[in-house]
Amino acid sequence: MKLKFDITITANRANVWAAFDNQDNLTRWQPTLKSFTHVSGERGQPGAVSKLVYDRNGREIAMTETITERRAPDFLAGVYESDLGTVLIVNHFSAIDDNSTRWESWSNFRFRGVMKFLSLFLAKSMRKRTCADMQRFKLVVETDIAAEQSG
Repeated sequence: MKLKFDITITANRANVWAAFDNQDNLTRWQPTLKSFTHVSGERGQPGAVSKLVYDRNGREIAMTETITERRAPDFLAGVYESDLGTVLIVNHFSAIDDNSTRWESWSNFRFRGVMKFLSLFLAKSMRKRTCADMQRFKLVVETDIAAEQSG
């Protein structure tokens, strides 16, 4: 299953990238993320491996993240593997103007076992959850910038 998402953030690309690249921000915009543990490689660089644990409705889901490509400040791609399947996620950040950035994210899911069948029914909820995460990220970035400017 392939899904595409995009959102416009009122911040320059450098600030958006800095927020996206900061692992301390992850739980601010991904509230179901319970832990992020760096395992090997140079953090955030191609070949880096990390373990992420999510709480999905009371069920713990562990994923292994492998960064496959990075071109700061406009591109980051990774592969996420779990017992449920594998997801390739590509994130692209493009400057619209000096104060706006477009974040486009493409996800290619390859499920295993019964999840192949269930994914047909879960697409709507997966889309909803990802859009909500992106909205939270937008809020984090825009709120942090507003706080810096007033502060």
